[in-house]
Amino acid sequence: MYIRFITQFINEDREAETGIFQALRHIRDNSLTHNDDVHKLKVLTGWFNVNLDKPTRFSNAGNKSPAAISLSWFKDIAKEHLLKINELIEILEKYDLIVERLTTKNPGYIVFQDEYQISAVPFKTDRKRVL
Repeated sequence: MYIRFITQFINEDREAETGIFQALRHIRDNSLTHNDDVHKLKVLTGWFNVNLDKPTRFSNAGNKSPAAISLSWFKDIAKEHLLKINELIEILEKYDLIVERLTTKNPGYIVFQDEYQISAVPFKTDRKRVL
């Protein structure tokens, strides 16, 4: 099973329902965020930087018609990572950001994976459902 967390945060590209890490950066860098929460978010960011590799591939560009950018999903065995995500969600929800948890057994065309995560280009029929 794969797990993705999305928010209703609208990013700089005007895309809604972006991933949780984009929302983290926005809240962390916002001048209205309480100092204690900024500190906690920096600690969480540091933990993920040490304990979660950045995907090295984000598309299936080898395909004749490259699809949209891939989406990141946690593997359900990434227990410690998911606990840290829950800490992050608690902070984001204090600032009225709603975080939705999506689960799937088949997230699309996997273009990157490691022990804790995958990056997958959603199947055409699923793109609206998972973005």
